[in-house]
Amino acid sequence: MATSADKNWLYKVVGRNIYLWQYIYSGNTSVLGGYAIKLPGNYYGNQLIYPDVNIANGLRFEGTAFINTFVNNDPNILDNSDNPTLTSDTGTEASHVNVSYMLSLAITDYLQAQMADKNGEIDKKEYYMRSFWKKVSDNESNKRKAAFSIPSSPYAIKQ
Repeated sequence: MATSADKNWLYKVVGRNIYLWQYIYSGNTSVLGGYAIKLPGNYYGNQLIYPDVNIANGLRFEGTAFINTFVNNDPNILDNSDNPTLTSDTGTEASHVNVSYMLSLAITDYLQAQMADKNGEIDKKEYYMRSFWKKVSDNESNKRKAAFSIPSSPYAIKQ
């Protein structure tokens, strides 16, 4: 069983595939004359390896899946129930598109660009398409979050 899964495991989603790695700090040592020594030719330090443990019951990923195009509730608003569900809808005026808030704003910009193109307003079309692609890239960058914290020594000199 994996311990400290948030610290010892990394994954990357590429299309429909999930690549899983284990983060380890390793090094082969040997005892010679009562001293622990590093063996030459072996890597010593941080590395990602293919997992060496069995995953018996599968992996747990939390998030939303784009299964239904139209749903009955807004997927961006959390309700107070323990298990909010999004049931499929036929696409009426009361239904919601099953995308994030940023992508819903991007869809609005895309539709405005298409309307401007239909009316022959090329400058408005280009403006809305730039706004569309900016919001799509913001949505993608919001998926990748990395935080680094480096503790400072209590006797460190701060400038």
